[in-house]
Amino acid sequence: MKKFILKVSAFIFAIIFLLVIILLLPPTPKASKSIFFGKIKKDSLLQNEASPRIIFLGGSNLSFGLDSQTIKDSLGLNPINTGIHAPLGIKYMLENTLQYIKNGDIIVLVPEYHHFCWDWDKGSDGLVLTVLDVDKSKIKLLSLGQIINCIPFTNNHIMSKLNKDSYQNIVEDDIYSVNSFNQYGDTYTHWNRQRVDSIKVHTIVVEEYNPEIMAGIKKINQKFQKKGALLSISFPGYQDISFRNSEEFIKKVEQEYLAAGFTILGTAERYKMPDSLIFDTPYHLNKKGVDRRTRLLIEDLRKELLKPRH
Repeated sequence: MKKFILKVSAFIFAIIFLLVIILLLPPTPKASKSIFFGKIKKDSLLQNEASPRIIFLGGSNLSFGLDSQTIKDSLGLNPINTGIHAPLGIKYMLENTLQYIKNGDIIVLVPEYHHFCWDWDKGSDGLVLTVLDVDKSKIKLLSLGQIINCIPFTNNHIMSKLNKDSYQNIVEDDIYSVNSFNQYGDTYTHWNRQRVDSIKVHTIVVEEYNPEIMAGIKKINQKFQKKGALLSISFPGYQDISFRNSEEFIKKVEQEYLAAGFTILGTAERYKMPDSLIFDTPYHLNKKGVDRRTRLLIEDLRKELLKPRH
């Protein structure tokens, strides 16, 4: 029986060792073309861009929703658009940005509304790919809860390493790829594209609201303040139909922002976008939508920047 147990234990250990080796293999050609590898450029901007800086922090509502050149020309600030993909989780986005913050930075946090019905320690396929393929040093940013919540997604990551389609006949997507971001981090390759006809409309119910998200944002904001950065909150450009379907939830988020004492730029209603300005998801804007959302944000930022600082 002892020999049997030892053999079984050795077999299990060998399997685990093999899986770890596969997880740590270099990125596949397919993975290296994904939007997640755009994070290398965005982290470089966070590390090297000169002051005065304005950092936009959130998911793809930002990458598909800003014209940073216009913001730079209008406000005289160097913009950094860190948006990539909402399921990376707002906790990871905040923690990753925190390490690059400089005194005097202006941070505009724009979570997707869905962030407030997810776990604070969210795991996802994108987060696994980011910390195992894009930059392994970022594993240190993950909490134990995030690591545990990422475990179910490691199977997909392992299978991608073993799939021949990850290595041959790779066709880079011209909108969702590492090369879809401009020098500021904006996704721009869809600006001359037609709106997608079949867009899945969102409905978020107020019962899904998770108060831990707001508490987590408040806690990390204290660390931003210690570094001399100013945090403001804005709202995603969001399809009007999805807004109406989720209005009670959105109002709840807005009320909680105010109750937490955050500086708010505009209102959620102000950033509601007509369906004609949506590109391919309720959070992604076409060029006309990008122009409108950028103009509104500049107006709200200018009002805030003109306020006296005590």
